[in-house]
Amino acid sequence: MIKSSEIRAQFIDFFKNKEHTFVKSSPVIPQDDPTLLFINAGMNQFKDIFLDKVEAKYLRAVNSQKCIRAGGKHNDLDEVGKDGYHHTFFEMLGNWSFGDYYKKEAISWAWELITQIWKLDKTRLYATVHHTDQEAYELWKEVTDIDPAHISYHGDKDNFWEMGETGPCGPCTEIHYDRGGDFCGVEGDHNCNVNGDCHRYMEIWNLVFMQYYRETDGSLTPLKKRHVDTGSGFERICQIIQGKDSNYHTDLFMPIIEAISKISEVEYDPETSVSHRVIADHIRCLTFALADGGMPSNEGRGYVLRRILRRAARYGRNIGLKEPFLYKLVDSVISVMGDHFSELAEKREYIIMIIKAEEERFNQTLDKGLEKFEEIASNLQNKTIPGAEAFTLYDTFGFPIDLTNILAEERGLLVDMAGFNQAMEEQRDRARQSSKFSMDIDDTEWVFVEKNQQTQFIGYDNLTCHSSILRYALDDKKIVKLVLDKTPFYAESGGQTGDKGEIENDNFLVKVFDVKKVADNWIHLGKLVSGVISGGQVIATVTESVRRDIASNHTATHLLHSALRKVLGPHVQQKGSLVDSKGLRFDFTHFNALTKEEIGQVEDIVNNQIRKNNPLQIEVKSIEEAKQTGAIALFGEKYGDQVRVVSVADFSRELCGGTHVHSTGEIGSFKIVSESSSAAGIRRIEAITGDKVIELIRQHESLLHSVKSHLNANDKNIEEKIEKTLDEIRELKREIEELKAKQGSSVINDLVKKAEIINDFKVVISEVKVDNPNDLRTLGDQLKDKLQSGIGILLANLGDKVSLLTVVTPNLTKKYHAGKIVGELATILGGKGGGRPDSAMAGGKDIDKIPAAIKEAKLLIQKMS
Repeated sequence: MIKSSEIRAQFIDFFKNKEHTFVKSSPVIPQDDPTLLFINAGMNQFKDIFLDKVEAKYLRAVNSQKCIRAGGKHNDLDEVGKDGYHHTFFEMLGNWSFGDYYKKEAISWAWELITQIWKLDKTRLYATVHHTDQEAYELWKEVTDIDPAHISYHGDKDNFWEMGETGPCGPCTEIHYDRGGDFCGVEGDHNCNVNGDCHRYMEIWNLVFMQYYRETDGSLTPLKKRHVDTGSGFERICQIIQGKDSNYHTDLFMPIIEAISKISEVEYDPETSVSHRVIADHIRCLTFALADGGMPSNEGRGYVLRRILRRAARYGRNIGLKEPFLYKLVDSVISVMGDHFSELAEKREYIIMIIKAEEERFNQTLDKGLEKFEEIASNLQNKTIPGAEAFTLYDTFGFPIDLTNILAEERGLLVDMAGFNQAMEEQRDRARQSSKFSMDIDDTEWVFVEKNQQTQFIGYDNLTCHSSILRYALDDKKIVKLVLDKTPFYAESGGQTGDKGEIENDNFLVKVFDVKKVADNWIHLGKLVSGVISGGQVIATVTESVRRDIASNHTATHLLHSALRKVLGPHVQQKGSLVDSKGLRFDFTHFNALTKEEIGQVEDIVNNQIRKNNPLQIEVKSIEEAKQTGAIALFGEKYGDQVRVVSVADFSRELCGGTHVHSTGEIGSFKIVSESSSAAGIRRIEAITGDKVIELIRQHESLLHSVKSHLNANDKNIEEKIEKTLDEIRELKREIEELKAKQGSSVINDLVKKAEIINDFKVVISEVKVDNPNDLRTLGDQLKDKLQSGIGILLANLGDKVSLLTVVTPNLTKKYHAGKIVGELATILGGKGGGRPDSAMAGGKDIDKIPAAIKEAKLLIQKMS
């Protein structure tokens, strides 16, 4: 059997021999296209060529593109594993012509590869063309020896490709393979047809001819350059060439499935083993996504990856895999795909670390969540799980909604998705309402002085300027919004806060506390200190000290980012930042807490760069030029054709629109003040620079001086004094515990002496004096041991509340349940509680009801007897 790696190589080599340039697959995580969750087609990386934004560096290209379709428009997640061809991750083989060859070559070469290199049975091959594309129809008959009866016209749905509502588009011709009647899958009277409603005919290659531009009015305009964009599903091609009945039974999946069988000790059954197929698909997707910079999280593509991982973990439960296991399958993916995609082996340890940590995190809540699901399902009045309950599973137990749907489907239940979505939106509203100050700019009633003008930002080189007011607004709290024709104020962007300062003229003075950017306008937010706002000329001035501190912290953030990559590894990626005049906060991908040594190394590297006093180089380049220089672009950020590149010698180079110092020495010094977890797989560092570091040192010196004074110590013996003091404290605590134990023993003896005999066992019901609920629990344990056979009910007045404890010796728990006794008595005290059969606690707020509870306790025991 020919291997999948050979099939891929044959495709690439075939087109390289046709003068195509091999182009490496782009990462599945889009680097500069936030409109996409994941790369989902081979043409994604060439989109700007089709849109005529950039010139192609080559006229012909070939590659095998990594793709993920697991969210948004292209979402096959729910179908994965149920059939033989739906996947979250797949490869798309493709060849392209950028204004070079066209339909004739595309069709003839596709046919040549399929029939002469791959040697597929010509009698099983079918071609479809768009109903308007007679040229392609005739070319199939002219340049191939396909059976003319196997060529057919079809409509827009099947044979017209469009990038979007507007943009390049054109007819396409598809190649289908007849797998035979056994693959139909439709019962009853049915005629199998290409592009029909059964699985007999499989599409294996789509040749798109981009010759039009779809205008906003829906009309089609011929393009100046005509392109060819083809895509062939690699997994499907392998299935056919290897003679398998499913993509999952090719050598792309079977080694992974065999690894799953080995770990689970459950053999794979092609008819019933959906779990094996789901897990095999999902671990491929996760391995590639993490290698390319993805990270499980609670938002966007990160949430999709978290859903996929948790979905795979849940299917593992179906075959007995309750402990983390997915990370053990990463090597099987690398063994299959690593030769062509070398990034998998390079990131192996990192991928395993992330998946294992994420599995462990999920397992901590999965069992509790499954218990909660069973509780919800068993208490249903009908067949639908309420949306609010589904949201509780999501919000409290980390269940992705599709996991709840899977569990519901297994039980023959439905989920109220409308109710779930409503609960989700309500949570988002609460989050928005609890967020910091926000300005509803779109709803502002503006006074317009000049219309249809944009703000010109001149703040990189100027801290003050004369400007004209374009529009303004003022509320009853004297909060002002001003839009100027030009401004030195930096607007909040890229994690950097807006500048502060003043805007004034002879008529008014406004203290600016923030600046927001909306489209191409800078909204200056401020407080009217004096005067009356009107149109006209103003002087806008940024507070220099604040700008200087912000710039220092922003440049330090770049140095920190580079230092972290050097100390921890290239997997470190920025996942968020906040830069203001007080300090900096930096979130980045890494699973383990930094050690003291690692933090020290990072600080040393950054401070070394500061001492070098390297000048910053700031250049404006095309996005392509910037990438070629190795500049770091942030995932999810949308960059224009021209970008600003900020470089510090050969140490740091990033795309950034923020403000910076002129040379690193201006930062002064750098100190990390905290390192913590921000989210799963995301660490957070908070740091300070310059004068703030000096202030921190002085605070520490003052604190140290105070400690030395209290301990009557000096620099040489302070550690010894602290250790000696701690030893004394530990000894005093031990003595206190011994005294408490003796006192408790005396109290227990007195209680047992006063015990009543009911049904041949002792019953102690009494109010006792303790300092806290823990002491009461200790007293109860001692009482239970002393009673040997009996029940103890103790109450304690803790000042503002009552603590209640019931203990039952083991020989009586079948008849007298401590948790139930506590539950009934707690209601008298205005509280609630419960617990185990042998020991249970409750709390109450009605202290004056203690006598009533004691009286009821005796009656309750007698009733239960």
